This record gives sequence, structure tokens and C-alpha cells, in this order.
Amino acid sequence: MTAFAHIRPKSAARGLKAFVAVVCLVIVGLEGWRDWSEREQETARISAETVNLAKSLVQHAEDTFEVADALLVDVVDRVEMGGVLPNAVKRLDTFLVERVQSLQRIKALSVYENDGFLLTSSLPGHRGKVNVEDQAFFRHHKESTSSDWFLGPLIRDPLGGDWVLTLSRRIDKPDGSFGGVVQASIPPRYFANFFGRFDVGTQGSITLIHRDGTVLSRSPYIERAIGSSISSDPLFKEKRGSGSYDYVSPFDNVARMGGYHRNHVFPIGVLASVGRDEALASWNREFIFRGVVISLLVGTLATLGWALAAELRRREETEAELSVLAVTDGLTGLANRRMFDKQLETEWLRASREKSPVSLLLIDVDQFKAYNDIYGHQAGDECLRTLARAVASAARRPGDLAARYGGEELVVLLPDLDEDGAALVAEDIRAKVEALRVRHEASFPSRILTVSIGSATRIPSLDRTRIGPADLIALADDALYKAKQAGRNRVATAKAA
Repeated sequence: MTAFAHIRPKSAARGLKAFVAVVCLVIVGLEGWRDWSEREQETARISAETVNLAKSLVQHAEDTFEVADALLVDVVDRVEMGGVLPNAVKRLDTFLVERVQSLQRIKALSVYENDGFLLTSSLPGHRGKVNVEDQAFFRHHKESTSSDWFLGPLIRDPLGGDWVLTLSRRIDKPDGSFGGVVQASIPPRYFANFFGRFDVGTQGSITLIHRDGTVLSRSPYIERAIGSSISSDPLFKEKRGSGSYDYVSPFDNVARMGGYHRNHVFPIGVLASVGRDEALASWNREFIFRGVVISLLVGTLATLGWALAAELRRREETEAELSVLAVTDGLTGLANRRMFDKQLETEWLRASREKSPVSLLLIDVDQFKAYNDIYGHQAGDECLRTLARAVASAARRPGDLAARYGGEELVVLLPDLDEDGAALVAEDIRAKVEALRVRHEASFPSRILTVSIGSATRIPSLDRTRIGPADLIALADDALYKAKQAGRNRVATAKAA
């Protein structure tokens, strides 16, 4: 094994890619967090505005019912004090017409006798023709002795057929028994028209809701919505006072966000909402614009980073290749003389500290000049490459180093290997070369390519006046000379002095 086979560039390109990726993720993460925070702030602002609007509108609804109730109290007093004689009823007719004409919020003010028949109304022409004994407001006052107001459910107006809200009070006879009902009819369209004055966008809506979940009025006005119930909506059940209210309308399937507020006097609440898409349209446009800009920025940064990393990687690979070439023999692929000298010095110092042996094999091709003369220099180069592969295969340990020493001479550095071990490696190399059976007519008597190997082993000392790396090379060279003199194709070992 060559000592430089483990050389790999420490890639800064990978680190650069990781850095660019982290920077891109941080930019995207921070921008995403900022956008989400701004969206939450915008949603909170819209919720606060719609809750405040709902508070104002529910106060107006309360004022409307209080005006109607004040009229009811006045009429109850007039009936209970003046009775229901013809003259009193005539005066009451005039009073009801005059009071209701100036009030758009009240459609009609009616008085019903204890049998349910209409006694008088601000809408003339119905006396004795209308009976309300089956209506909820009439049954409530007939069964209850309370003189408080009662806000009944939506009903079809007995005097006209349109939807109306009923606010009513009980009339008592002088003896305290049930004497009839005074009832004010308030049209849902009044609230729808009033709510329509407020700008909640083209997708927004404002809804007046009874505490039991019945829709009393709505702007924009949808006839089929009046009288429907949202009592099954979990969000409605949770709203005890006021707060945000996000929902999808069951009437037009528009996703809305808004605020709800419930009145503390009357059993009503107002839901003011805007269309989610419309309300967040401005934020969505800014989000898309920022998203495009950030995407372009991140894409450009990533592209430049990847391009720079690729260029850096190519440079690293080139430098690594040059580093390998600087210590590699171009013909054989083994370490060159420079690498060998450096590694020998390193291993010699280490072994001198650890008192461990260092072995060296010097290998020479037998009759190589004659081989070149017979087969040519190209064949000679191929011969050296073949020999190098055989030598490299024998230098198997991580610290072993096979190198070209010069000309046809190869060298193998074997740290931490004693004399016997080095001799075994040398014999392995010799046998492998002989087994190749490369034809060499000038090599007698075998007529095949062979090598002679000189082996030397020493335990270095820090005192280089005794023996140093150069001395180890000289000893291996002497052993090689002996192998040549002894007939070639053999291993000779330098003995310790």
C-alpha cells in the first residue's frame, strides 16, 4: 500500500453548501415568522373593530326596544286608567297613530283584549278581525302575572303577514286579573336597513341574533335567513358575552371573521363580520409580493452558493490531484523519490522514539539494460509498471510504502517489521515477479524477468552519529549488490554489525 493512497481533500465546498442552506432556511424562517405575526396582528385588529361595531349596534337595538317599551308602558297606563269604553278607545286610536307615525323603527302598536281580539291599533281597519290568543306573547302574559316586558319570538304580523319582532306588556283589570296585552311590532327590515349604513365590505354582514340562536335580522337582508337558528353552532354556544367569531355562513357559504356582542338587558346579540378573503386581501397581496421577492433572493443566494461550492470543489480536487502527482512517480504510479525520503525520515524518527525496527527492501530488475536493448524502451516501461503492481500488492500494511527509487530500482519501506518479516516480504515480491513469467531472453538461465532484492533492518537511535536513514539505504544497497553477485533472482539480507 502506498502511503499517499489515503490523501483526500478536506472539502470546504460541503461546508459552504451547508452554510448557504442554513442562511436560506433562516431567511425563509424569519420572513415566515414575520408574515405570520403580521397576519395575527391584522386578524386581531379586524376582530377588535368588528367587536366594537357589534357593541355599538347592539346598543342601538337596545335603544329601539327601550323606545318601544316606553310606548307600551304609556299605553298600559292609559288603558288601565281610562278603561276600554268607546270614547277612551277612540282617544287611544288617535294617540297610537300619532306616536307610531314618527317612529320608523315600530311598524305597529296594538292593544288586544283578554280574549285575544284586537281592540285598537296604530294600523286602522283591523278591529275585531284579528285574534292572537295562540301567539306566544299573548299566552305568556295570560299565564304570568308579571308586569315586565316580554320579547317574543319572530312571528308573522297578524296585521300584515310580514316577519315582526314582538315586544309586549300585560294589562291588568282593576281587580288585578288579566285584562289584555299591549304589543309593539318591530320589523326585521328596520334593523337590516340600519345595519346597511355601516361599511363591512361586499362580503360582510351584520346579524341580529336572539339569545336562543334565532336570526332576527340580517344585512344584507336574506328572507330565508330570518327565523332560522344557529343554536347548534358550537362557537355560538361558547359566546357568553363578546369576542371574535370566525365562521362559514350557512346562507351564502362565505367564510367570515368578525365580532359578537350580547346585550345585557334584552335577550339579543349582534354579530358584525367581514369576508375573510376580502378583509385579508391587502395582507395577501403584500404576502405574495414579499414571498416572490424572498424566493428570488433565496434562489439567487442558493444558486450563487452552489456555483461557488462547485467551483471550490473543482479547485479542491485539482489541488488534491496536484498533491498526489507531487508525490507520485508518473511511470509506475508508486511514490516518488521525494515522497520516499520524507516518509523514511518520518518513520525513522518515530521508530527511534519507540525503539522499534525499520526495514527497507531495495529491488532491482535483473539485466534491465539488456531488456531495453532487446524489447525497446516502451516494453521496458511496461516491464517497470508490471513490476510496480507486484511490489505494491506485497506492501499491504497501512504504514508500508512502495516507491520508485530511481531507474529500474524500486524500494519498499516496512516500519515496525523485523529482519525475518522483511525477508518474507522480499521473498514474496521475488516469487510474484518470477510467477509473472515475463519473457527476458537475456536473463540466464531462466530466460524470464526476475528481480534481485536487498533487505536491511535496523532499530534507529536518536544519535545519528551511529546510524541514520542514509545508512539504512546503504545497507540495503550492499545487500542488493550481494544478491546480484550471488547469481540474481534472490534476496540478500544485510546482517547487523
